[in-house]
Order: sequence, then C-alpha cells, then structure tokens
Amino acid sequence: MDEKDQKDMVSAVNRYYQYNCRLLPEIRLADTAAIEPPYLHKKRTPGEYIFYLIRRGEMYLSENEILYHLLPGDLLILDPDRTHVGRKATCCEYYYVHFQYESLKPVELTDDALREALETQREKTLRMDSGKRSREKQEILLLPKYIHLASDAGYRGLTQLLNDGIAFHNSPMEGGEALCASRILEALINVSRQFLSAGLRENDRYGRGSRKVWELLDYLNMFYYEPISGDSLEEKFDCNFDYMNRLFRQSIGKTVFQYLSEIRIAHARELLATSSMKVSQISEKVGFSDESYFSKVFKRHTGISPLNYAKTANSQMP
Repeated sequence: MDEKDQKDMVSAVNRYYQYNCRLLPEIRLADTAAIEPPYLHKKRTPGEYIFYLIRRGEMYLSENEILYHLLPGDLLILDPDRTHVGRKATCCEYYYVHFQYESLKPVELTDDALREALETQREKTLRMDSGKRSREKQEILLLPKYIHLASDAGYRGLTQLLNDGIAFHNSPMEGGEALCASRILEALINVSRQFLSAGLRENDRYGRGSRKVWELLDYLNMFYYEPISGDSLEEKFDCNFDYMNRLFRQSIGKTVFQYLSEIRIAHARELLATSSMKVSQISEKVGFSDESYFSKVFKRHTGISPLNYAKTANSQMP
C-alpha cells in the first residue's frame, strides 16, 4: 500500500455508523466464503450494507477509490451507495452478511468528536438505572466502518454469533430469519462494545482503574445470582476491595453492593411479574440467601413487598 492509499484509508476509518440497537436488521445473505486467484470481487454498488470479517488470508478491495488491505481479524462494512471492487486476486476466507438496516446511519467524526462520543456513551450507560434502561425505546450505539479485533476472546465471541446467525439463516424451521437477525444484531452490538472499550483504553483519561471497573461491571451483571462478598471480589480481581469500591463509586455514582442490589432486584421484579415461583425461590435465584432480607431490600427499592408486587403485576396482565 503506497503513502496515498495509507492516507486515504486513515480518512476512511473516520467514518462510523450510529444505529438504534432496539431495532432488528433485515438479513438477505449470511454465510462464509473462500476465494482464490484468479477470482476478484466484481465492481458493484450493492444497494445494501455488506459486513466482512476476515478469517484467513488477505483481501484487497477498494470502495469509492479508497483501498482496503484486510487481514485476519479485520472487519469492514461496505455502504449501499458506494462502489466497491476487488483490487488484487488473493486467497481469503471470510464471513459475509448482506443486510438492510434503516436504523444504521453513517456519520463522520474527528478524533476529538469520537473520543467525546465514546466517553459520553459509556458514562451514560453505566449511570443509567436498569429499570429506566428497560423502558427506553431506543439506544443509539456507534459502529466503526473498519476495526481490527485484537482480542482473541472478542474475535471468538463474534464468530460464534455469526456462526449461529448463519445456521438460523439456513434453517427451514419456523422463526429462522428472526433468530438470524437477532444474532446478527448481537454481533453488531458485540463489535460496538469492543470498539468502545478499545477506544477508551487508548484514552489517557481512562487507565487501569477504569478497566477494572468495567471488568467488575461485567462480572456483576453475569454472576449477580452467586454469593458475592468483598473478600470474594478481592480474590477474583486480585485487588483491594476498598480501592475497587472507591473507583466504582467514582465511575458509576454508587457502591458495588448498591449496584449489585439494583441488578438483583430488577431480575426479581421480572420473575415476580412473569413466573409462578414463590418469593423464597425468587429470592434464592437472584442471589439472596435470606428471604426476609430480600423482602426488606425489595421494599426499599420498589416501595412495596415482593408479594404485593407480584399481585399487582398479575392483576395488570391481559
């Protein structure tokens, strides 16, 4: 790639997309492909978005005369109204998804504007009450046009979602296309999260302490139902709990255990409203070992007891 191509590609990666992740894309094609010389991508203006993730080998293509040299772990989104064409015959294996997505809108951002957008998005997400988040009709995320997935775990997680989406796309069973669309949307969200976290890691304002907070957030949201104490968190994260708790409160605006209680109560409310489980069973399922303490915490968060909450929710069901 010569100097001009490198400059062009740098300008191209300042192109991003915003989308409402509460809405599903429409998937037309989803699969894997393997190409070898003399095959070249034909010149076309696709009229739909195309998502490429490189598995092995390399791919040379240009879009509106901007050259991309894609290697394993590289992801690129091609635009519906831009013309792309293969530039060099190579051996390459890759995932592809052709999709329409009314919610997806291109945006051009300077480095400073991108940094501000990433900070605002993460801080808003972390500080939003879980109950309020569930009532939002839209949640706007940022997606890069190009990204290299440097994390092996991130790459494997994304390929698993794509494999699931492809399997559903090819399935003759009921609901296959809807399940495919949901997996592809999950893949897009996965990429947005990786992009956001990587961008914040590169920001001098966010150091090791912030990364520790994000790791702790992920852990609490995934394992809220397990016994969790300050000692167990110290052992899990190899870090002093008081220090973690202080960082957590600075970032999130609440302590670790205040946040954990909110998560547990949010899940308890859902179970009380939608299941026939007893209060004692729900208490244990969301991580409380003592039913009376669960009832006390639940009333503090909602203003009513778990039993009355369940009765009210059931009386409002159609």
